[in-house]
Amino acid sequence: MGLTAENLVRVLGVCCGEEPSGLAEAVMLLRRAQPSFAATLYSAWQAEGRDLNPGLRHDLEAARARIGYYRAVARELAAAVPGLATIKGLEVADLYPAGLTRAMNDLDYVASDERDLWAAVAILAADGWDAETATFSQAGGALQMMVSLRRPHADPYQMPYGIEIATYYTLGDLSGVPPVLSLSAAWRAPAIRNALMLLYERFEQPYRARDLVDAFLLLGAASDGELDAFRQAVGTLRLRSQYAELARLVGRSGLGQLPGPPPGAWARGLTRARRIARGAGFLRRPLIGTARHLQRRRIYGRPGGLERLAWTVTQRLVPVAAGLRGGLVGFGLPLDGRPAGADAAVLGARGRLAWVDTPVARFLLTAGDDVSQAAVDELSGAGPALSPVIAAPAELAG
Repeated sequence: MGLTAENLVRVLGVCCGEEPSGLAEAVMLLRRAQPSFAATLYSAWQAEGRDLNPGLRHDLEAARARIGYYRAVARELAAAVPGLATIKGLEVADLYPAGLTRAMNDLDYVASDERDLWAAVAILAADGWDAETATFSQAGGALQMMVSLRRPHADPYQMPYGIEIATYYTLGDLSGVPPVLSLSAAWRAPAIRNALMLLYERFEQPYRARDLVDAFLLLGAASDGELDAFRQAVGTLRLRSQYAELARLVGRSGLGQLPGPPPGAWARGLTRARRIARGAGFLRRPLIGTARHLQRRRIYGRPGGLERLAWTVTQRLVPVAAGLRGGLVGFGLPLDGRPAGADAAVLGARGRLAWVDTPVARFLLTAGDDVSQAAVDELSGAGPALSPVIAAPAELAG
């Protein structure tokens, strides 16, 4: 089946819970609930000979210009740092039929190791990109990280360009579904790798219209051997329920039927066992356990008022370095200046302060949004002299 405007309108209706009755209603639904799908439907209308009004043409041209810019950046990065693996983005956009556009807000990469990550960040920084934030976590006995970079758009009314580079594929759901730091060779094929990452995004938000089209094209382009490997990966990585939901939505949209999910009873049992084990850890370290639960709710859920209040109190009770060791995610705020002599990320801690020195910046760590100006001043050199106590690898892994 091809992708016609009629197909795409039906996909939009499935994800919005109501099928639009006309062009104006379709545009309203796109703008209100599915903005990442707008360029795709606009381009389908245009490809089928429908005249777009100036506003829709502008939005479509802006989306295409952004993709063209990202292609140029991706070519430069691939030539300079071949150890970067792309996640979705351009690899999926290349599967779209001629004339159809897949909008892209940013580029996502997984580095083969930390050295490649900082090499890529340094190249981008030299070209005018800023490290806006970083995320740090403990997994696989080491400090894992993701750096988010931004570059202003020439049009101040357009969103800035964005690139995220990580040392891991995913942190899982911070509960029963574990992190994925690397993929086996059989799972690194673009169709498999990108389809798996699409499933992991379900922990962050409901499936969007663009996700349904992406899944249909990715798995439609996979060979029989790749489909077998994909189904094996879905079972091994405990993503059966996420895939089953996606397959149901794709089927309802009329795009076609995705391959059936693998048997899942044993995978559900493993996920449940992992959550029980985490619950036992909660009992051993109730404060850390509470902080992890509340942070996960903030990242992946919709915390209620009492949970938000509890998080405000809890994040101030747990030192960030101890929280990292206990499974919390640390969010890094870049400070002015560059640490001398740092050729890899090093976690530092003193009292309740925690930071990570990297080859490109020092990042002040927080488990949430509680950051004091005094901490910024002290770690950026504006306050008293800093004499850090560096967290040793064994302490970090503990």
